Amino acid sequence: MRKRSCFTCKSLEEEHRFLETREAAWLKKETGEKNVDGFMVCLASLNDEGKQCRNLRTYFTEKPFREPLRLPEPS
Repeated sequence: MRKRSCFTCKSLEEEHRFLETREAAWLKKETGEKNVDGFMVCLASLNDEGKQCRNLRTYFTEKPFREPLRLPEPS
C-alpha cells in the first residue's frame, strides 16, 4: 500500500492499513456510520516500546473527524 501522511503523528509519510473486521465493527458502533470500508489506521510507531499512532483516516481525507479518532489498542 502506498504511504500516506498522518495528521496525528505529524509524519509526512507513514504506513496505513485498512481495518480488520473487529476494528470496523468498533468504528461503526463508535460513529454510527453504516459503511467504514474506506477507513485506514496509521501504523506509525510513537515511542521506543512500539506503541502505534492508530489514528483513523479515510483513503482521501487525513482528518475525517472534528477531533482525531484513534482505534483502541488491541486487547
